[in-house]
Amino acid sequence: MKKQGIGAFLLAGVMILGLTGCGSNKVKYYNKYVKLGDYKGIEYTLDIAEVTEDDIQNKLDSFLDGLKTKEEITDRAVQDGDIVNIDYVGTMNGEEFDGGSAEGYDLTIGSNSFIEGFEAGLVGHNIGEKVTLALKFPDEYPNDPTKAGQGVTFDVTINTISVENTPELTDALVKDNTDYDTIDAYKESIRKDLEDQNKTTAENNAKKSVFDKVVANAEISGYDEAEVTKLIDDEFNNFKQQAASYESYGYSYEDFLSMYGYTSEEALKKGITDYVKEYLNQKMVIYCISDAEGIEVTDEERDEKIKEAADMYSKSADELKKDYGEDYFDVPILTQKVMDLLMESAVKVDSTEAATEANEAEDETTEAATEAE
Repeated sequence: MKKQGIGAFLLAGVMILGLTGCGSNKVKYYNKYVKLGDYKGIEYTLDIAEVTEDDIQNKLDSFLDGLKTKEEITDRAVQDGDIVNIDYVGTMNGEEFDGGSAEGYDLTIGSNSFIEGFEAGLVGHNIGEKVTLALKFPDEYPNDPTKAGQGVTFDVTINTISVENTPELTDALVKDNTDYDTIDAYKESIRKDLEDQNKTTAENNAKKSVFDKVVANAEISGYDEAEVTKLIDDEFNNFKQQAASYESYGYSYEDFLSMYGYTSEEALKKGITDYVKEYLNQKMVIYCISDAEGIEVTDEERDEKIKEAADMYSKSADELKKDYGEDYFDVPILTQKVMDLLMESAVKVDSTEAATEANEAEDETTEAATEAE
């Protein structure tokens, strides 16, 4: 079992307690850095998105896409929209290059999967033909900047041509492929599922909103520097391990940094540091609330969580306790209990009312700033 990185245990999109747990001594230590603000009676809105006909149609389209059949074409040349099975060899300056060749590759004409001119160059050609395409990589080519703007030649053999046929939506099709007998019944089930999903999303957003306010209300004066350093080092090493695993796919360390939006290792370290401190703000608040409210994890709850992990990773409970310590498995339980407490006391308000209060607060801030001038 690999120890989870920060944010592994997600509750309502909140980055809470993903790396390690902590015992009661740690809680008392956190209390040195945290002065809790208001955490009960927090206002929130529950904005449940309406299910539209377009939403339902998108689900029906996905259903039909999953039932498409492929029909092989033998009596005409390649057209836009066809699926062509091809062998191809790419060369630059007369030399083959990594990632430029394949056999038995299925390509949909018009999908823009390849560089400009490749797919269009196959239109009008027939099965068995060998086609030579003299092309150029785009002037900006993030996949491999060293090839940007460079000339390239592809020798392509067309093996087969086929098309995908989408079935017509009928009661019979629905009955044969779902638990429902008619289109209307199936559509109603889709609507219900989407409504449930939208409600869950709204509830999770509400939880995140409440928790964000609770953290913002707290005064945090500092951190355990040893814990900060350990978390930063763990996340940095985890990133470097992931980067190394991509080397076999032709990605350099700099490419991997760029994939995550970082221009340098310095920027990465700053991003990790900011992330770790945000994580610790949440972690310390959760544990300080649990201490203030006398919230604890029972032996039975902990044992059940360890059993779940043992079953998932095929390890014994004793092995997991030895590797991670019992407190590690307290984290998701304690988090859920604290969030339950916060939501039980939270106050749901109308969206219009919340917007009015937010505007009034902004006006007061602006007025205060003007008076200060």
